[in-house]
Amino acid sequence: MADLSAAEPAANTSDPYKREAQIFPKLTQDQIARAEPFGTRQTLAKGDAVFTRGERGVDCFVILKGCIEIVDPAHGDEQVITIHGERNFTGELDLFNDRKILVSGRMGEDGEVLRLNRAQLKRLLTAEPEIGEIVTRALILRRMGLIQETQGGVVLVGPRRSRDTQRLERFLRRNGYPVRSLDTEGDGEAANFMKERGWDETRLPAVFGVLTEGLENPSTLDLAKQLGLFEEPDGSEACDVVVVGGGPSGLAAAVYAASEGLSTLVLEAEAPGGQAATSSKIENYLGFPTGISGQALAGRAQVQAQKFGAVISVPRRAVSLDCGSYPYAINTEDGGRFNARSVVIASGATYRSLDLDNLSDYEGFGIHYAATALEADLCGGEEVVVVGGGNSAGQAAVFLSRHAAHVHMLIRSGDLAASMSDYLVGRIDSSPRITLHRHTEITALSGSRYLETIAWRNRQSGEAQSHKISNLFLMIGAVPNTAWLGDCVLLDEKGFVCTGPAVTKDWPLERGPELLETSQPGVFAVGDVRANSVKRVASAVGEGSIAVQFLHRVLAEMASSSEAAKGRV
Repeated sequence: MADLSAAEPAANTSDPYKREAQIFPKLTQDQIARAEPFGTRQTLAKGDAVFTRGERGVDCFVILKGCIEIVDPAHGDEQVITIHGERNFTGELDLFNDRKILVSGRMGEDGEVLRLNRAQLKRLLTAEPEIGEIVTRALILRRMGLIQETQGGVVLVGPRRSRDTQRLERFLRRNGYPVRSLDTEGDGEAANFMKERGWDETRLPAVFGVLTEGLENPSTLDLAKQLGLFEEPDGSEACDVVVVGGGPSGLAAAVYAASEGLSTLVLEAEAPGGQAATSSKIENYLGFPTGISGQALAGRAQVQAQKFGAVISVPRRAVSLDCGSYPYAINTEDGGRFNARSVVIASGATYRSLDLDNLSDYEGFGIHYAATALEADLCGGEEVVVVGGGNSAGQAAVFLSRHAAHVHMLIRSGDLAASMSDYLVGRIDSSPRITLHRHTEITALSGSRYLETIAWRNRQSGEAQSHKISNLFLMIGAVPNTAWLGDCVLLDEKGFVCTGPAVTKDWPLERGPELLETSQPGVFAVGDVRANSVKRVASAVGEGSIAVQFLHRVLAEMASSSEAAKGRV
C-alpha cells in the first residue's frame, strides 16, 4: 500500500507534504454544516489527549475552534509534526481499518471539535460524496507523508541482503507501514544504533519502535501483532462473503461486495496486491495511459474496499476450507476460524522455481520472485539475470535495466511474442542494457553465503557461460495456491480450480453452476487460481467484480432454502 501516488491527481512534486491544499484541506462552513448532523460537538481544553499512538478505532475530529497538535512519539512528546487548525480534520488511512494508529493527538489550545466515530464517519462519506472525496484523498496523502518521512514507524536493522531482513522490510513496505532501514553490512549508522542499545549482530535482524524495545527476527505474524497491523475480525457471526486472497481479483470482489452492502472479510497471507503488486509498472491497464505500478493499483483498491466497510485481515494464511456443513468455514494458520455464507477463492498462484539441488540455499540470499524498489536497491550498478518470458518477467527486465548495470534475460523458447505484450517486446529488443538469451537455461548456482555465480547453457548450440552475478529473478510460470482446499472443490490436472462449464462432475444441485462457481455451491474462484483464466490484471479484476453478481443469486437461493427447511421443521 505504500505507493499510492500514481492513483492520485497529478502534481508537480512527488512529496505529498508539498500538496498542502490536498493533504491539509479546510472544509467550508457549508461542508461543516452538512457534516454536523453525523457527529457530536465537544468542548476540549488545552493539553487534552484526543488519541494516543497504539490505540485502535480512534475517532475523527473536525476542528471548529482552537487546534490539535499531531505528535510523533518516536521523537519525544514535544515533537509536533503538524498542527490541524480551524476547519481542518484529523486522521489518516487507519480511520478505514482497525489497526493501531501511528501518532498521538492533543489539543494545542482550548477549543471545540465535531467528533465522529467510525460508523458516523462512514455514513458521512457515503451521504456526502464531495466531502468523502476531500477526506479520502487527504487520508491517503497523509499516510504517504508518514511513509516518506518515516514518521510514526519503526527502524529495521540487519544485513540488507539477508533473507529475513528482506522478508521484514517487504512486509512492512507492502502494508504501508513507515520503516527506516539500516544495513549493518554497509551503513555506519547501523553499528552506532546497535551499540547505543547494547545489541550485537547475533540478534539481527531486529525491529525497533516506540512501543517495542526491540524485536529479534520476529515472524511476520508476531511483527504484525506487535505493531498493531494484525486485525481480529468479529467471528461471532458468519460473513456474507469471505474472500481468500488479496490480489487484484480478491480486492475487486471485496470492493463490489462491500459496496453492495454485504459483510465482507478478506484473508490475505502477506499483503494486498498479490503477484501484481510486484509489477513496477502496468501500462496496458484500462484508464492509465502512462501506466500504474502494481502496488499503487493494489493500494487504491485496498482503500476502496475498506472505505466501503470490508475488513482486510493481514497476515492471515488460509490452511483449510471446511465445506462439510453450512455456513462454510475457513481455518487460518494462526488458529482463526471464520464462517462464511459464500466464499471467493482468490488465492492466486506462485512462480515456479528451478530444478536445481541448491536453489533453496539462495532463496532470499540473491534469488528473488519480485522486482520492486526493494530488490532494485540490492542490485544497483550490478549485472542481474531475469528468467521468464511472460509480462511479469518483461516488466521486471525493463524496470531493473534502469538500476542494474545490465540485465540478462533468459528464456527457454526462441521468441517472446507468444507470451508477452508487444510493447514490452519492443522495449526489450531496443534496450542496450538488456540482452535476450533464447533457448537458454540455468545450469548451476554457487556462492558461499550469498549467491555469487550463475552458469547457463544454450540448449541448441550447447554453448555454456558462467558469470559473477549475485541477483537472480525467477518468473517462470504459475503453481496454483490450492493445497488448502483439500477435496472441497474440483481441480483440474494442474491443480487449478474448475468453475462453471468446467465442472463436469460432483455438482449436487438441479441448476447448473454459475460461470465462476466451483463444484461446491456458493464457493467461487477468480483470477489466477481458476482453471483457464487469462493471466492479466484486467481480467482478474473483471472476474472478481462479476463474481459478486453470481454471489448475490446464490446467497438468495441459500437463504430461501434455509427458510424452507425451517418451515418443514
